Amino acid sequence: MLTFFDAPVSANTYKVRLLLKQLVIPHEVVRLDLLKGDARTAEYRARNPFGRVPFIDEDGFGLAESNAILLYLSRNTRLLPADARGRALVSQWMFFEQNQVEISIGISRFLRIQKTEAPQVMEHHDARAKAGLRVLERHLSAHSFLVSDTYSVADISLYAYTHLAPDAGHDLSRYPAITAWLQRFRAQPGWFPHQ
Repeated sequence: MLTFFDAPVSANTYKVRLLLKQLVIPHEVVRLDLLKGDARTAEYRARNPFGRVPFIDEDGFGLAESNAILLYLSRNTRLLPADARGRALVSQWMFFEQNQVEISIGISRFLRIQKTEAPQVMEHHDARAKAGLRVLERHLSAHSFLVSDTYSVADISLYAYTHLAPDAGHDLSRYPAITAWLQRFRAQPGWFPHQ
């Protein structure tokens, strides 16, 4: 049985929650409260040395990092291309998501929610987020989805933080191709909103 360690506040866990529903994968859920330190307990760290969410355990096989989990769970499904080049392109977009989108939008969003004054940090991450959104806008201006014009785990990966860009101070109406892609994404079977 697959056990999914979830924290609803996290957009990274939303990725896994959505994939599990869209692929109808049986699983158990263990909810963690990050603000109460549930991911830092000795018991949780014994299972997951990263001390983060999301995390899955499948019959003793533990796996952390949202995009690694997406790749593992989507193997041999319609959401991960069967050919090497298609899988490489999916990985490319997932690495881009973690390096450019998740960190910049995620940190700015968190600081805004916490009402933390950190102007230099915000300025740095806002600039990175804008650069990442421009890359997405250019690509999506010519493509329905990120890889082969077909919905895949690359889209799930990028959606999680891209749709939260307004919470980080970015006006997505300035990005019509991204806005149209978000609408196509939300039309996928099994979609549900992030809390």
